[in-house]
Amino acid sequence: MEEKVEGKGRDKDNKNEEGTYKERRHNEGGKQREGYFISKRSLWLLGSGALGALAVVGFGKFSKKIRPVAVGAVKEGFTFSEWLATKYEKVKEDVEDIVAEAKHEYQKDAELTAHIAKKEEDILRRVEQKVEEVLRQKLKKEEV
Repeated sequence: MEEKVEGKGRDKDNKNEEGTYKERRHNEGGKQREGYFISKRSLWLLGSGALGALAVVGFGKFSKKIRPVAVGAVKEGFTFSEWLATKYEKVKEDVEDIVAEAKHEYQKDAELTAHIAKKEEDILRRVEQKVEEVLRQKLKKEEV
């Protein structure tokens, strides 16, 4: 009884010693062929690996010509990162200054509001005292 792995055409019982599958494929005549087959994905992987290996070998040959360019590019990268760091620090400092100024103004406004509220309370207390004094004088005049 053969059990197929879903959609791959592989049999679970056909594993070899390395743990790979021996595949069975049908040709146009309907007969089964056994063997190892390479998929398109595997071919692309194999091709890109070969190109990578050629690039490494080629880089060794051209390294004397490419080295000054690579050193210059890395140097420019460091220069750019330093420039970017200084710009970042400047912007960070500006933002911190703005936040500190806003806090100072907020506290100043809060103190002013508290001072105004205290003055209003004092004025209301004085008015209340005056009204009570006037009412007492009227009551004394009426009693007499």
